[in-house]
Amino acid sequence: MTMREGSSGGNVTYLQYSLLILCFNPNGLDGYFGPGTTKAVKQYQTARHFTVDGIVGPQTWSKIQVEIKDIQQLLKNKGYLSTVDGFAGPGTLSAIKEFQTNNGLTADGEVGSSTMAKLKDPKTPNKPTPKTYVVTMAQLKQLGWTKLTDSLLADLNKAISFYNLSGIQSIRHFISQCAHESALGYYTAEIADGSAYEGRKDLGNIYPGDGPKFKGAGFIQMTGRSNYQSFANSIGDQNVMEGWYYVAPNYPWKSAGYWWYKNGMTAFCNNGATVEQVTKKVNGGYNGLESRKAYYEKCVKIFN
Repeated sequence: MTMREGSSGGNVTYLQYSLLILCFNPNGLDGYFGPGTTKAVKQYQTARHFTVDGIVGPQTWSKIQVEIKDIQQLLKNKGYLSTVDGFAGPGTLSAIKEFQTNNGLTADGEVGSSTMAKLKDPKTPNKPTPKTYVVTMAQLKQLGWTKLTDSLLADLNKAISFYNLSGIQSIRHFISQCAHESALGYYTAEIADGSAYEGRKDLGNIYPGDGPKFKGAGFIQMTGRSNYQSFANSIGDQNVMEGWYYVAPNYPWKSAGYWWYKNGMTAFCNNGATVEQVTKKVNGGYNGLESRKAYYEKCVKIFN
């Protein structure tokens, strides 16, 4: 595999997260190999005494993955991460920031000398163990969820794990907001045809047909070409760019999890946000507030 300036896609996203974590900031985590990423690659190659060409060939990529795996293993040893695979994404970056916060370090996600020393120090305490949630079919049924399938449940738990949506308050708010937005899973996509989004450059809809193609999909309706592309890069699946009819059945929860992660909702909820405050973030106003409150109260009883 070779990546160079002009490349795009999921592997470029993993590369950018890796460079940031290794203290070579690519100035963007957008899945596009632009000048900032080229500069960061060259800095990495210089520091590792490789040929400095700004191209990520097998030698450079292999070395980056080894270093990321080492960091992931240290995070796992301390209880901050469960997966060690050499592919850095939002979950790895979030785990690093959480480790840094808990240990009095600047939470920038970069594993410099101070962070590495703390990770390797046997005296550094393990992560305080909150209850790890794996949502069950029975819990969703108790909430009143409809159209339940094994694949739907798997998508939810993958979203929780991949985007590190940890913490009881985050889980309660996430599921209750999705319950309202989707009418308990009945709607996986926006009812309207999306024509109202045609030509919306603020959503990245720059080509004819983008409005209907990239209308709201998932349990928190992800909308617009730009958001779809960012989500595709985040999970490494460019089929997302086929549009809402691909995202709606395959990633109803994970697309919602991406929005939750992108907007910093986990920390916001776990720091004591109210239903009103969460609703304002999700909805932009207070539409359906009483319904959202009712679902939240049910979630408090179910997820405890």
